[in-house]
Amino acid sequence: MAKSRTARRKKKLSKGKIIFLVVLVLVVIAALVALWYFRPNVIQGVIASIGAGKEETDTDKGGDTTGGEDNPGGNKDPGKPDNPYVEGDTLEMTVLDIGQGDCIYIAFPDGTNMMMDIGSEFGSTSPWNHANEFLQAKNVTQIDYLFITHGDYDHIRDAKKLIDNYEIRSFYMPLDKAQDSNTWLKLLDVARAETYTDENGNTVDSAYNNNVGEFAISGENWEMKCYSFDEADYPEGTNAEKINAVSPICLLEYAERTIVLTGDANEMTEEYVLAKGYLDGIDTDVLKVGHHGSKSSTTQAFLDEIDAEFAIISTSGTREEPNEKYTHPNPDLLKRLDSYVDAVPDADYNGFREIYITASDGDITVTIGENGGINITASEAPDKNYGEVQVAAVIMQNGEIYAVCIKRVAYVVQE
Repeated sequence: MAKSRTARRKKKLSKGKIIFLVVLVLVVIAALVALWYFRPNVIQGVIASIGAGKEETDTDKGGDTTGGEDNPGGNKDPGKPDNPYVEGDTLEMTVLDIGQGDCIYIAFPDGTNMMMDIGSEFGSTSPWNHANEFLQAKNVTQIDYLFITHGDYDHIRDAKKLIDNYEIRSFYMPLDKAQDSNTWLKLLDVARAETYTDENGNTVDSAYNNNVGEFAISGENWEMKCYSFDEADYPEGTNAEKINAVSPICLLEYAERTIVLTGDANEMTEEYVLAKGYLDGIDTDVLKVGHHGSKSSTTQAFLDEIDAEFAIISTSGTREEPNEKYTHPNPDLLKRLDSYVDAVPDADYNGFREIYITASDGDITVTIGENGGINITASEAPDKNYGEVQVAAVIMQNGEIYAVCIKRVAYVVQE
């Protein structure tokens, strides 16, 4: 009986009505996508009411609260939201896809900003156009902090060009002896000569700081704690291992979230920082993997201590085709990340939810709201986006929206 009623109902739909409904569905989808882009809270409210506060997990990435064979520690405390929607003032960090190198832009919630490194491999296309277009799109005219982790070409290649085109208010640099290349020496000269125009229109000398020992950069409600070698222990010589080792390990903290920034810190750096106890008792969220996914960085002891849930590798190689010259990302390193489980299972996700590689996933942007919400987006791999609602389909009934199908919802606020 139900079959025949359905059949009769279908026969009543004329060709014109079918076309109208198809067009209507397309318009609704376009409208929902636009709403999500410009007014995400509207879509979130619709989903919350439709789903009655239910949560969807995508291959156990949304938050199993009970643990299990694939997640022995359990992902989160059932009494606390794993990932509330991003609300309020935000901190936004983008790891730019500039090939074999590092270039990270950070917009802090108080309106200040930072560029951490800006370089790429010798002989490759300069990353300047991509970095400059990115800054222009953000309407950036001044850089509050230029943070250089170490003096390798793939981290400083276009630093002088950045200084020539943007006013830099403050520098954070390794000690002079950390490098001896012509590119490094020219950077030192222009950094020390840099000035900027302050709020009163006066020309002021830019601040110059050395990345030595334990130091911090902070603003309104955010802090970046950095740890490097004390001056007495600072690596002597300019071989590759020692040049990389001076890269500080930094903890960028906002709204009880922590991003780990590493430059090309290697096993030598990690052992020093761990021995000092700087990382004792921390629980982090995002790791910018050291040295482009090198085998000699991001050791098991380091992973066990920081307890991160997302990893970002900045490199020109992919999982399938590592960089030929350096073998980045290294298969052994990827195996460590893929197989990682918390040394001491806690209320957070056990292991890495997602591993991003710029060569395959594009620019990786981490956004943290003042409420602790976190979003991660990959410009070339939207299927790996985390924490944001993506409208996958709209179900219609009698010409009206019946349900919105969602892909990858990390957390939906219950009514």
